[in-house]
Amino acid sequence: MKNIYSFIAILLALSISACDITREPFQDLSDDKVFADELGIEAAALGTYALLKKNEFMRPYHFHGEFGGDNIALSGSTTDALYYMYNYQHTPTNGHLNSLWSGCYKGIVNANKVIDKAQKGTDRMNHVIGEMYYLRAFFYFTLVNVWGRPYNQAPETNLGVPIILDAEPNADDLPPRATVKEVYTQIEIDLLEAAKLMSGFKRDPSEYNIYASEQAANALLSRVYLYMEDNVKAEEYATKVIESSNFTLLDGSDYETFPTMVPEENSEIIFACRALKDKDDYDWYAFGGMYATIQGVGWGEMYASEPYRNLLDQNPSDRRHKFIDPQYVDGDAYEITYSYDKASPVGSKMFQMYDVTNNAGNWEYDYNGTKTVSTELVNGNTVYFITEGENISGKTYVKLTKKMPVRQGYPKYFVIKCSNQEGQPQLFSPVISRLAEMYLNRAEARAKIGTNMSGALDDVNLIRERANIDSYSAVPAGRTLLEIVLEERRLELAYEAHRRYDIFRNGLTLDRRYPGTHDRGANPLLTVPATSPRVVDYIPEAQILAQPNLVQNP
Repeated sequence: MKNIYSFIAILLALSISACDITREPFQDLSDDKVFADELGIEAAALGTYALLKKNEFMRPYHFHGEFGGDNIALSGSTTDALYYMYNYQHTPTNGHLNSLWSGCYKGIVNANKVIDKAQKGTDRMNHVIGEMYYLRAFFYFTLVNVWGRPYNQAPETNLGVPIILDAEPNADDLPPRATVKEVYTQIEIDLLEAAKLMSGFKRDPSEYNIYASEQAANALLSRVYLYMEDNVKAEEYATKVIESSNFTLLDGSDYETFPTMVPEENSEIIFACRALKDKDDYDWYAFGGMYATIQGVGWGEMYASEPYRNLLDQNPSDRRHKFIDPQYVDGDAYEITYSYDKASPVGSKMFQMYDVTNNAGNWEYDYNGTKTVSTELVNGNTVYFITEGENISGKTYVKLTKKMPVRQGYPKYFVIKCSNQEGQPQLFSPVISRLAEMYLNRAEARAKIGTNMSGALDDVNLIRERANIDSYSAVPAGRTLLEIVLEERRLELAYEAHRRYDIFRNGLTLDRRYPGTHDRGANPLLTVPATSPRVVDYIPEAQILAQPNLVQNP
């Protein structure tokens, strides 16, 4: 009798350690034993969740969605292959992406097996099967966003990824790449079926948002339809989640500290991958470890970018400042930094320029003798400027800030939105969907439909008011409603693996004309248009060797 996970060598390479149960390990059991009763079926289903939260999946999933955006800046060199997702110098031997491809297909085949073997009928079994449809859809959505072009670019002909729906695929006869449209169609079918099957069973509230649910399926459908530019349905499914009354926006200090909560205590979470204190491997190699060093744990190499910080700084009271943790040297040391000239990214004097001292109320610095930082009022605000050189020709406006430590010349603006759960430095339960996204999905859809512009602005204002910043009474002159929505989406969903896709699916150009190691090398990609070949990654070489009928991306 076949071993449950003995097929598909390199492409799927199934080996699973799902969860702590009193049975024998799954991979050592025959199908008849694993699926003999509902307990075995549920255990196999839990194995699919285990694959979802493993670092082999979750790290590259996060890296690709966030490190390919403009909210982050890498501070110097790194030996980690994430560098090639960050600087768009793609390589077919990127181990992170090979892990992501393999992890997704492991999850897909595991879900296929449960769907095939479980019997519909009871609300509980219907729900378990629905969970597998949801997870399968999520894995395919991840795959098609990494290796398929945005949906609005010829989805009928652009290639996506292979669709495998068999419980026991033939390793010698795996399908070729389906088109982007075909993959999205499968995702839609799976999510609609998931929502239907999960509608009749209600989990205990204490665990509702750490497993898939009807509303998790609706939430992901809202995002999928937004990516497909079916804005009417995107609005419809976002509204379903909002009006379900199962979720409420956090406020005040609860919102400012939500990464430290377990998902079950967070009323805004629709679905998150639960990380367990003292058990899961969320330490140096958790993706939060790339953003910050906390209690000596974490690499602390990837910082909040200057344009993202500038956007936040437009509203000093914005609660989302709490997710950025600038580091400062001990003592009362200050320094001058130049405002960044976006038109001249290479060699810009963005960072440390002069250490300054407070001498009887005047800030002074040493530069060919003692110089003074002068001040003037601009629109009622005090601004600082310096003059340079022997022949003074004008003013250079600067920032006067508390002195920061630097890494290879880059000041340490740590991001702590993915850390500190339950007091452990890099523990975090990655969020797949939360209520704020639903309001922003609906706002974006409404802005694009153009028939409920006030409703779109209301949704944006709800997010702004929660962030403790002024709401809009109207769209500011010289801007569009869509620009307002996308800006708020950028602020709210930063460091949650959305930004790269939000740029390219809207036909925008990634603008990297700000400090970071992406501006190094002979041909740095400082701007990446949505039509660039680099928007999609190479299929991992190991997968093409295992399945020669896969067509490589250009």
